[in-house]
Order: sequence, then C-alpha cells, then structure tokens
Amino acid sequence: MLSACVISSAAPSRLPLGAHMAAEGIQQLQAGDRERAQRSYAEASTQANSWQCWTNLAALALGLEDFEAALANARKAIVIDPGHADAWVNAGVASWRKGARKDGARLMAHALQLAPAHATAAINYSYMLRTVERLREAHEVLAGARSRGARTPGVLRAMAELERILERSGECRANALEALRILAGNPWPPPITGAPSARLALDAATWRGVLVDCLRRLAPLHCDPCMAGGTVRMFAFEGGLPAARKDIDIVIDARVSHELLRQAFAQGYRPFSRQGQLVPGSGGIGVLGLVHEASNIPIDLMLQDRANGRWRGSFGAPDHLVFDTPAFSIESVACAGIEVPLPVPQPMHEYLRWFYGDDWTQPTQAVAGRAVPREYVQKGMHCPALDPGSRPAALNRALLSLLTALHEGWVEMAAALCWQILAMEPLDEVQRVQARLSQA
Repeated sequence: MLSACVISSAAPSRLPLGAHMAAEGIQQLQAGDRERAQRSYAEASTQANSWQCWTNLAALALGLEDFEAALANARKAIVIDPGHADAWVNAGVASWRKGARKDGARLMAHALQLAPAHATAAINYSYMLRTVERLREAHEVLAGARSRGARTPGVLRAMAELERILERSGECRANALEALRILAGNPWPPPITGAPSARLALDAATWRGVLVDCLRRLAPLHCDPCMAGGTVRMFAFEGGLPAARKDIDIVIDARVSHELLRQAFAQGYRPFSRQGQLVPGSGGIGVLGLVHEASNIPIDLMLQDRANGRWRGSFGAPDHLVFDTPAFSIESVACAGIEVPLPVPQPMHEYLRWFYGDDWTQPTQAVAGRAVPREYVQKGMHCPALDPGSRPAALNRALLSLLTALHEGWVEMAAALCWQILAMEPLDEVQRVQARLSQA
C-alpha cells in the first residue's frame, strides 16, 4: 500500500499551528476516531499558511479518502515551496488513488529526484512500478535509496518482498532479517490487538456462482477436479459452503492439456499477473492463476502430480511450496447452495489432518507445544504435508508476515508468528523481537 508523508515534531511549538492540528487529526484517524479527525481537518484548514500545513492536510485528506482535497492541498504546499519532497509524495499518492496512475508515478519520481534517499518516496515508487510488472526497475529504485542511506525497516521490508517475487530467496532472507534487527531496537506503532480484518467485497452467493462456473468449465477436460484447503474444511464443518472465501482453490490432474485449459477459461477470466504467466510445462506441478472478471474473485487451478500413489502439488510462483500427501479418492457430493455436485477428497478427515494437523477441528493448532489461533497460523509453516525442501521458502514468507504485523501494530499476530518461526529455526533476530513483545 502507498504511504503519505506527515511533517511532525516532538515539540509542537516548532510546527505551524495548522500543521500540528492536522498531524493530531492523523493520529485521531489512526486511533479509529474519524469524527474527531474530520473536525481537526476543518480546524487545521483555517490555520493553513505554510507548506508544512498543506502537506499535513494532504496526508489527513488521504486518510479520510478525500483524494481531490488531498491533491489540492499537496499542490498548495508545492506552490509555496517546491523543494520539499514530502509534498510531492503526497501529491503522487493522491493522484494514484484518484486513478491518474501515470501522473502519480511522475510525481513520485520527482520526489525521489529531490530527495534520492527519501524512504517513503522510494517505497511508493517501487510499489507503483511493481503494479505494472516493472519488477527490476522497482528493485533498482529501492537499492538506489538504500545505497544513499535509506536503510530503514520499510525499505528493507519492501526489498525483501521484491526479492521474494524475483525468487531470490537468500537476498529476501537477508533483507528481512536486517529489517528485524533494526526494528528490535526502534519504536513500534501503537499496538493493535486481535487479527487484521479480512474484508470481502462479495457475498457467498457470488462466490458459489463462480465456483460452479469453474467446475462446469473443467468437467469436459477430464482432469479430475477436486476442492482443496479451507473450502474442504468449511464443508466438513458445515455440510455446505455458507460463506465466501478470499479465493477459489481447485486441484486438477497436471496431465491436462494446458491449451484446452486456457481455452476453457478464455471468456470471462483473465490471467492473474505473473502467476498466470509462469504455468509449468506439460505434466509439471504448479498453479494457473485466474481472475473472474465480473466479480474480481481470484481462482487458483493447482496442477497436481498424481503418480505412484501420491498427490504432489505446488502453490506455484514465487515460493513454489510443495505439498506431498497420500493419494485420495474424489467423491462428488451434494452441497447446499450450489447447482452441481461438489468434488471433495475422501476420506475427508484424513485429508484435513495432512493440511491442518490432527487438531484440525479445533480453533487453534498445536505448534511446538503451544496452541496458536488458526487465524495466525502461517500458510504451510507447520503443515504435515509440506515437503522438507520447501521449509526455507515457508520461513521467508513467515518473516515477511512478521514484518507486516510489526509495521501495522498487530502484536498478537506478531507474537504468534515469532513462535512459529522459532519452532522451525532459532533466529537471533526473531528471538529479540519475541523478547520485546513479551515485555509489551
């Protein structure tokens, strides 16, 4: 996500009054008090007489999702003093969020020209480049800022994320650990308890409709489709699929013709970014990633090797996590709310033990003797089906998740991730973060 710049000072008297009031409004918004933040915005607007004031008002307007006002405020700051990168950063974020992406990228690039070591500008510009698949340029932006002194946890985290996407696992690990080393001794955001909310902009009926459409398109291909993961767990508990999930996972036989598969989904679906472009060769395991165009629901068609009495599949690029289980039979069963039989693995309870542990019916999973809430369990980290060769990639994913949790202030999630990581490998950087979390 893009970040705005806020001009702040430990001593309020050093800031113009309007800038200080707008900064307070941002803090109120971060605390969840939108009404007070809006009042602060109105009051600060009457005091705006400097580039700092207009820059902070732009940041506050961004938080309030008034992108027109944010851009107007940032432009006023630039007119007063065009030499400060913060105002250009906020103008770039506002333009991007308004949908003027070329303008947003141009403004962000100018911010970096003014301040080549500006961490927020570098992170934002690299994010913009990532969205249009210019991954190596995005990496160069971050590397350039870091070489000029922007060795911040945010820059290192963004670099680690890019290294993961570029499948440079060693560099990903090194940057993530360096970011954790710095974070262990630096101030953290105010703690937020509970798990981050998973917002779904679709209803269960829409999700089920897309699932039915996918199964109907796969039926003529004779690729033995089968539901996977959380959908199977929901069905085991509910006897149906009452809620929408964030995506649709369907495993299929890897021997299916890729050409026929693409033809089946040529209308109404589009490839999912790089993942859809990195489909393995014929018979290979991996993922064909799609997006249902009308609903924007992601679909992973997971190509699975079903030879020698085993089911062996991969989550695909960039981590290539491999999951290896005994072969299961596939049974088509009636499911409330969908119009076609639902293909599920049998015996279902045995399948769920492989992916969720012996305690798959519980709201927690046992990890190294501790019960971890399932909403915090890192994908694949302690899954009995995870291939040993995939453990380093699973660990890298967990390190990045830990950095995100610390950045956002999700302390419970961060503590659970520390425990899961240390159960796999005793990393000093993670132990220091864990010790600090235990004192919070």
